[in-house]
Amino acid sequence: MKGHNLLEYQNDPDRLLHPLRRTKDGFERADWSTATDDIGGRLRAITDEHGPDSVATYWGNAADSANIVLALTTAGAFGSRNTFNVLSLEFTDRGAVASRVYGDEGVMLQPDADHTEHALLLGTNPVVTQGMALLQRRPHIRGDLRDIQRRGGSLTVVDPRRTETTSFADHHLAIRPGTDLFLLVGLIGHILRNQLGDAAWLHRHADGIDEWERLSRDVDLDRIARICDLPRAVIEAEAERFATASAAFATTRVGVQTGPNTTLTEWAVTTLNAITGNIARSGGMIFHGGATEPARYLLDGLLRNNFTPSRIGGHAHIFGGLPATVLADDILSDADDRVRALIVFAGNPVLSFPDTPKIEAALARLDLLVCFDIYHSDTGAFADWTLPATTQFEKASMHFMVDKYEPTRRIEWKPQVVEPAGEARNEWDAMQDICVAADAPFLNNPRIHEEVVSHHRRGTHYPERAMYEAVLPDGIALDDVIASPGGIELPSEPPDSFFARHVTTPSGRIDLAPVDLVDGLDGVLAADDPPDPDLPLWLISGQRRLRSFNTWIHNMVRLTEPLDEPTATIHPDLAAHHGLVDGDTVDLRTANGRIRLRVTVKDSIRPDTVAVPQFWGHTYDSGQHHARARPGVNVNHLHGTDDVDAYTAMPIFNGRPCAVEPITD
Repeated sequence: MKGHNLLEYQNDPDRLLHPLRRTKDGFERADWSTATDDIGGRLRAITDEHGPDSVATYWGNAADSANIVLALTTAGAFGSRNTFNVLSLEFTDRGAVASRVYGDEGVMLQPDADHTEHALLLGTNPVVTQGMALLQRRPHIRGDLRDIQRRGGSLTVVDPRRTETTSFADHHLAIRPGTDLFLLVGLIGHILRNQLGDAAWLHRHADGIDEWERLSRDVDLDRIARICDLPRAVIEAEAERFATASAAFATTRVGVQTGPNTTLTEWAVTTLNAITGNIARSGGMIFHGGATEPARYLLDGLLRNNFTPSRIGGHAHIFGGLPATVLADDILSDADDRVRALIVFAGNPVLSFPDTPKIEAALARLDLLVCFDIYHSDTGAFADWTLPATTQFEKASMHFMVDKYEPTRRIEWKPQVVEPAGEARNEWDAMQDICVAADAPFLNNPRIHEEVVSHHRRGTHYPERAMYEAVLPDGIALDDVIASPGGIELPSEPPDSFFARHVTTPSGRIDLAPVDLVDGLDGVLAADDPPDPDLPLWLISGQRRLRSFNTWIHNMVRLTEPLDEPTATIHPDLAAHHGLVDGDTVDLRTANGRIRLRVTVKDSIRPDTVAVPQFWGHTYDSGQHHARARPGVNVNHLHGTDDVDAYTAMPIFNGRPCAVEPITD
């Protein structure tokens, strides 16, 4: 549905079509030369006075591979450690687990739905999101899941709500939000205690199973069942289905990845797949390594990057970035080298970051904020410069940074379809002008920067095509890719090659018991945190809807006109308890804040749970008139940055204690 309406996005009359500069009287139109010279000069002045860490970059949900490369290398070009990205809001837990278990944060295994007998999906609604893992495209996902059933297999979905996917699942486990880790520990414990795992596979490929066997001996499955609010028999039955299937996989998505203990939960998912021998097995979790080789081109620049841990919190880089949850604190600190200049590529931090008042204050404090976007966006309302970017139809590209997340090894070229509208410009060329003006090496690579300067003297730009040519594997020419509609698919790697080629731990074996994760799990399992009677409900705010995708399509009339503004979905029992009916207004409160919104009463949700969609709150002075006319409320007012994941500093958007308070006046 969303893809079918992209022409409205392309031809939106509210599109930003020329550079906008903030003045004391508001925003005014400017030319590109003025924009890039001013931005480059101010970046150089800021870093000369306050040091390299005063510059930061951020890439968001709509970024393509070129945007990602520009964000990663531009921070490094100034010597700054401060590059951030959207993955730290929803995905870096997988990198933290992969680096410990496989030795490489880039080892992202994908579910092999085409050959499995049993699929266990936790916190995901793939019929709406069109994929079972981040960045995985499965446009026929309903049919793919149905095919599992047609082959005689089965599908289990773990979700506090009845969703489009649970509607045809064989088993729906309506778990209490935020307790997926306990469910997984219960499944693992039952499998190990009853010797249902694949002991021969573990002996060949993995270390650390003894720690899980110790944990499983101590697991009280009745306690697990109470915490998850699921019958013990249901947990046991799922463990046995999973372990006895000829091939099975367990996978999560945002509903779990943005909950409590997310890194420990992803580790438990990996362990469940491992103890049943479903890693690098057809029908289980597979890894093909991708089709392109970005390191061949990027490594020179990226190796010059500053990978010092974050100044706030001492967090490490994962997937090239620091946690987004520390950016506002850095900007608001008293340090002389605090972040003072921020370049945003295809993102909207003011609506997507937790603790909305804090990120608002941080954006307002910056000495320089530059946004590349197709709109003068909500975040652009705080910007000194908003620069009109091209859409995916207005430039040719190859999204090579994410091809290893796809179900197959495919190289695909996206051709340019139309000329850029107005003065919209490819970020690749604009950043070359900014780097020249700032005397900073483009792509953080002095050799390439010499070529950039040489091109500038001739009145041209170093071609983006050079990057795409350089990342292709030997024997494949870019012209051949361009001439292949639908792309070129490479042969899959043999599953067994995974262990020899991609497991790079010191032992060369999968490490199922990293010490810090074991210690963390012991602590979580031993804790006895009674419910807060003042906040007796559970909030989930990762709800996906067919007509809504983050912030950047809310100006599309045909999609959002039939869509109600975000409401708090509650169960009829909870509504009756408070004397509420559909459409009444409530205050929704957490320990971090409160918002006011209407309720929608449905029996598709647990009685102790409240669901609110994210990424609304279009109340800023943006250029998106339709979105501003239907602003909705930003649920991130209810989320803070003090209780983030211990290993990644990812925020908690789901499973947060909350309370509903009726409005009586």
